[in-house]
Amino acid sequence: MLLGLTLSFMVGPLLFAIVQASLDRGFRAGVALAAGIWTSDGLYILLIYRGMDALTALTALPNFRLWAGLAGSTILVLFGIGALLTRKIPAADSQNTTADRVLDALDGPEPPGVEHNWTRWGYPGYWLRGFLLNTINPFTVFFWLGLAGAFVVSNEWSSGQAVSFFSGMLLALIATDVLKAYAAKRVRSFLDPKHIRRLQQAIGLALLISGVVLLVRAFL
Repeated sequence: MLLGLTLSFMVGPLLFAIVQASLDRGFRAGVALAAGIWTSDGLYILLIYRGMDALTALTALPNFRLWAGLAGSTILVLFGIGALLTRKIPAADSQNTTADRVLDALDGPEPPGVEHNWTRWGYPGYWLRGFLLNTINPFTVFFWLGLAGAFVVSNEWSSGQAVSFFSGMLLALIATDVLKAYAAKRVRSFLDPKHIRRLQQAIGLALLISGVVLLVRAFL
């Protein structure tokens, strides 16, 4: 759940998308968009879980736990360093992502003066945008794979332990995303460049420390 909180508070397009949807169309629109993100995360987790049998068979290979721990911890370290060193700070939800272009293509030509006609779909449109934003984002798959390698595979957890681990993360994400949608105005006022930079640094440091600890454990 602590890792889920860390992921939830990372400043990026998903955070701004939830907040902006809530500001534009209300709490339910923000939750609908967030539900699309949860669905995408759930599918990634399901795919990883379904592949656990194949990963378990690989654990019999020499030094597999070492290499799995190294791979997972390296991903966390790289994400942590990236968050610490990133100077470009997102200022708003640009609505010009790959997900938005896919939605525009599905919806067809916009009428004059309308930038994104998919918003007329209502809550399903916001759900689909959240789903595409998370699914197309390469960070998502690498993050879940990194966690699977660093924790589940390297520790040889059982299926029940893996379910508990990923369920805890997903519950933390759902709870915090609902809070973001509910308190969108306050969250938006907090997201000035100074606060965003400090939040990025804190999360980057947390990921970096987690990665280093896992790296040491892999060697030990």
